[in-house]
Amino acid sequence: MEQRGDSLLNAGAITPLSRKFFHVYPMCNKHHQFHEAVPLYQEMLKDGTNDSLERLFQICAASELTMILRYQGHIETSMMTAIDAMQRFSLDEALTDQTALESYLRLGTFIGDGMVCTGDYVEAEKQFQKFYELSNDMKEGVIRLAQWYPRHFELFEIIIRSYTTNAQYDSVLPWVERCEEAVEEYYNAPEFKDMPATTTQFVEGYLAGAQICKAIALEHLGRKEEAKEAYNQYLKSDMAHTVIGRINRAYYLSASHHYREASIIFQSLDKALAVYSPSISLDWIHEYYLPKFEANLHAGRRDSAYVQAATICERLDTTLTKYMHEEANQLSHIYASLKKEEKIIEQEERIIKQRTLGLSGFLVLVVGFFSAFTVRGRRNARRMAEVKATQERIENELSIARDIQMSMVPHEFPEHSGIDMYAYMEPAKEVGGDLYGYVFNDNKLYFAVGDVSGKGIPASLFMAQVTRLFHTLADEHLSPARICTIMNKELSGDDNINGMFVTMFIGLLDLKTGHLSFCNAGHNPPIIDCGYQKAEFMNILPNAPIGLWPDLEYVGEEIESIKNRTLLVYSDGLNESENLEQEQFGDDRLLNIVRYTPYVSSRQTISTLQTAVTNHRDGADPNDDITMLCIRLS
Repeated sequence: MEQRGDSLLNAGAITPLSRKFFHVYPMCNKHHQFHEAVPLYQEMLKDGTNDSLERLFQICAASELTMILRYQGHIETSMMTAIDAMQRFSLDEALTDQTALESYLRLGTFIGDGMVCTGDYVEAEKQFQKFYELSNDMKEGVIRLAQWYPRHFELFEIIIRSYTTNAQYDSVLPWVERCEEAVEEYYNAPEFKDMPATTTQFVEGYLAGAQICKAIALEHLGRKEEAKEAYNQYLKSDMAHTVIGRINRAYYLSASHHYREASIIFQSLDKALAVYSPSISLDWIHEYYLPKFEANLHAGRRDSAYVQAATICERLDTTLTKYMHEEANQLSHIYASLKKEEKIIEQEERIIKQRTLGLSGFLVLVVGFFSAFTVRGRRNARRMAEVKATQERIENELSIARDIQMSMVPHEFPEHSGIDMYAYMEPAKEVGGDLYGYVFNDNKLYFAVGDVSGKGIPASLFMAQVTRLFHTLADEHLSPARICTIMNKELSGDDNINGMFVTMFIGLLDLKTGHLSFCNAGHNPPIIDCGYQKAEFMNILPNAPIGLWPDLEYVGEEIESIKNRTLLVYSDGLNESENLEQEQFGDDRLLNIVRYTPYVSSRQTISTLQTAVTNHRDGADPNDDITMLCIRLS
């Protein structure tokens, strides 16, 4: 493959960027040089290109990179890579080449995997279903069925493993059943007799992977006899004796309380796993090192458990420091500055937070385990004290963040038939002045996005006043225009010694009729019909910002119905975000993204914009707070 890439480049048939794929791909699939391949794949994706062949190679590179990052334990980075790729490459473009389309399917499925890891199970299932159906639909137009079958069954492998790893056992079994039915169809298909042996090996390997996940799920669901039957079936497969296959066996044996057998398997895996270069991340600790520790502990292999616990502590010390250092400094500063006053803390890395919270409980277990080995001397005692101190510090910082955040920012959104709403806020510095919120009364939904003038603690305290006023007035069932008028009167005048003001967009949505009444107080015009090429900025009355002149009467507006239409409200930190050259993200770029990114969910729309802004900054620090709220009523 490397020689072919060189020959094609010398013949002028491909560009240097395309040739790079011919060199990187064998690094993983033959030489297992995964760490070395990651930056090369990332280099291929760094810049955009108009060359159609280069773009097809970029789709394939994004697919390979997403898979490597996921199986190295970097779940969020993997998901963001896939989202970025699907933003840059449309389905129509992928349809021009079978390999590119297969890569597109993999990317979409790994996005669903990321949703499962973040707990968004409903949207994950929709994503899985969408790409499973797309894979089925594309079969009729595929020429190289010998390549389509492995990719189609890979979808099952990603979905089933994702649900199993995240303990969603009820969701595992329906997909296993689909996989089993698809395998039966494969053997009965007219083209089966012409399939190469390698294709059949792929299909059987993915079926074996489904069987072990089925065994694990059934064991956890209390269906032990069925679980044992599925496990015995798995043992007959070739996959059961591979590195990944042995890890799967150890997971099942631990789940069925055969800890000694599980610990023996784990013991034999370290050298074999080194070939695959797994990165030491929180997810890898959670998915491999912790099960290994528990198997040794419950098997009574105390020395092995002790060594494993010490290894985990060393990994945690490095990994948690990396993830938490910057966040901890920011949270401590905010906590001291506001003297425990209300303030919004929106965590940028939701996955890191969830994994860290989960591992905090594990640290208690490790500390307890270490207490049984105090006789091993002062060195172990010191290590135990360090681990305990680290745990207490992390718990304290997270508690502060949680208390402040919970008091001001809604982190859950209305669960009502037909409504899909999600919001996100990223403060530029320790203290921000943006806000968002909602009030849900019967079938009426008030929502608001605001941007306070200025920075620092005064802006944050002014923001707290605005948030409380909005909730109080919305509870009185006033119109958005009336809410703005009263808020302006309360916040203007002699008490506003700093001359502060806030721009706001306040909406009132009737969930039965879709009727939207709203008032825009000097805020950016929202975008309506996101996900369609007709998306545009709303042509609305600006009014004045709230807090400048006390006697103003605000004028409201309305739309008869926004059913089946997507509305995006945001602060100017989005479109005015700057890169290192101080070039702004811009209205045109923003509008182009929401027009040509198909709507999947409100959360997905916001995630796509987050990724786009991060890429635009290219390492530059945020110059303003960013807040986005997306809402759709079906």
